[in-house]
Amino acid sequence: MEEKEVKKVGIEPKIFFPSLIVVVILGYLVVRDLDAANAAINSLFGYVTNSWGWLFEWYMVIFGIIWAWLAFGPMKNNTLGEEKPEFSTGSWIFLMFASCTSAAVLYWGTIEAYYYIAYPPFAIEAFSPAAQEFGVAYSLFHWGPLPWAGYAVLTVAFGYFIYVKKINVMRPSGCVEAAIGEKLSKGWLGTVIDNFYIVALILAMGTSLGLATPLVTECIEWLFGIERTLQVDSAIIACWVIFNAICVAFGLTKGIKMASDVRSYLSIIMLVWVLIIGGTTFTVNYFTDSVGIMLDSLSRMLFYTDAIRDGGFPQGWTVFYWAWWVTFGIQMCIFLARISRGRTVREVCFVMVAGLTATTWSMWTILGSNTVNIMKQNLINIPQIVKDEGVPRAIIEAWAALPLSTITIWGFFILCFLATVTLINACSYTLAMSTCKEADGYTEPPLWVRLGWSVLVGIIGITLLALGGLKPLQTAIIAGGFPLIFVNVLVLYSFFKDAKKNKWY
Repeated sequence: MEEKEVKKVGIEPKIFFPSLIVVVILGYLVVRDLDAANAAINSLFGYVTNSWGWLFEWYMVIFGIIWAWLAFGPMKNNTLGEEKPEFSTGSWIFLMFASCTSAAVLYWGTIEAYYYIAYPPFAIEAFSPAAQEFGVAYSLFHWGPLPWAGYAVLTVAFGYFIYVKKINVMRPSGCVEAAIGEKLSKGWLGTVIDNFYIVALILAMGTSLGLATPLVTECIEWLFGIERTLQVDSAIIACWVIFNAICVAFGLTKGIKMASDVRSYLSIIMLVWVLIIGGTTFTVNYFTDSVGIMLDSLSRMLFYTDAIRDGGFPQGWTVFYWAWWVTFGIQMCIFLARISRGRTVREVCFVMVAGLTATTWSMWTILGSNTVNIMKQNLINIPQIVKDEGVPRAIIEAWAALPLSTITIWGFFILCFLATVTLINACSYTLAMSTCKEADGYTEPPLWVRLGWSVLVGIIGITLLALGGLKPLQTAIIAGGFPLIFVNVLVLYSFFKDAKKNKWY
């Protein structure tokens, strides 16, 4: 194993360079005419969500059914590799949570309930008691067992190819040979699939930076009175790049694991802090009520397209979120498979769904309930702050409305920063693995490639912020994730076909 770890591997030019060129061209087209780009991207987003929203909904339901078959079917006791697990169960769950979530969870966890109350589903009156009942219930649906089950399915598939088939390329093309044949998987079609995946991942990182940067800079303004400028944004992103470079330089089992552990422990501390100093009784009661509301409305939530009233709620939220999960699916699940060596199929299915649902539900319940409680007590006027100063400022003010506001904002500031570092860790690590000529589940990608992607991700983020093209690209990545549905299905079909052929079930 030691020999594999020091093996020198170079980049794969046909994957590395075309994807970067495409990102540069997209960025140029957007910033050349921002208004036209916004109109085109929003039109594309509207077409995908309205015309194909049903496909995203059926995708999630079907993947949920497949999860149940994997967890209870003939594969359940099969192991991903012959070795013992690389990480303890606790560290494994922490790594999964840290790699799958950034400061975006703090962003949406705090403000999402407000949107469901202000723009509720099912033609409910805005800000009414009925709308407030759905505030956290819909968050539990969007961030609950169903999407994590979909990730567990893909993680098992990638884990099979990495540790059972022992493929030597950590890209989608290495996993679809059984479906499309060796010639196409190693030829033009495999190259197109890989490049599309890399481009989607790079732009998705821009989305995460776009949500995280305003939160951190608003914290800085609240704490130190320093107004948000491009220079401040750039300084924050540069710090993320430096911290990420340090983590990836130390590798997966040291740097990235340590960062995820620190971030996870801090997340627990901050959630407990908000629960204790906020409306504890209200939070517990509201969560209990929200679970009941979600279960009572689950069938309608699953298949809600609003075809008659055409109000746009499922397209703007459920389809948006399912597209987001699909877009990140390949990158996240390759990384999740990489850290799941030695785990059984059932273990991956149950621990991922139970562990990650517990973490996301805790976060959305505590943060969302706090926001609703603040609105009920009229402590701050969140709708007015959103209108006058923007969503990031409303999020900061919601946290600052808690007792001991200075301590609370300091904790929130540090957590936002670390949360984004851990996501960039996972993404730059996966980008490094995916753009190497050879990479397997037992070796680290070359240090210079890991550091190179860390720096490139930061440069792309700063460039987009400087050019003002980040916001439309955030929308574009969701619309652009549409073709990845078919790639994910292709990977899964290939997995079942190859596993059957090799008598894995």
